Amino acid sequence: MIRRKNFNSHDKGTSAWKMKKYMLLAVGAVLAISSVFMTVETATSGVEVSSLRQKQGELSMEKRNMESTLVRSLSINGLEEKSGEMGYIKPNMMVYVSQSQEAMAKLP
Repeated sequence: MIRRKNFNSHDKGTSAWKMKKYMLLAVGAVLAISSVFMTVETATSGVEVSSLRQKQGELSMEKRNMESTLVRSLSINGLEEKSGEMGYIKPNMMVYVSQSQEAMAKLP
């Protein structure tokens, strides 16, 4: 007599298949969640890069402005104007001190 297999019974083959199915579903869920997480991280880092590039542009413009201000303030004409504002003027007559020993004061 041939025995027929009962498909409703919980034998080892069926429980192993269920375990594999659950493991496959768990791995798929982990991969799906990690894919969503990586997409969010990539989008966030893209926004950060954009923000940093904008800040870099602002800082380079500020640097150029500061450099041009420095060049203008260190130019000869600019220094001459500032010295005039501070009370320094060009002398009209130059007085030179001689290096002879007779012109110097001597201690007794």
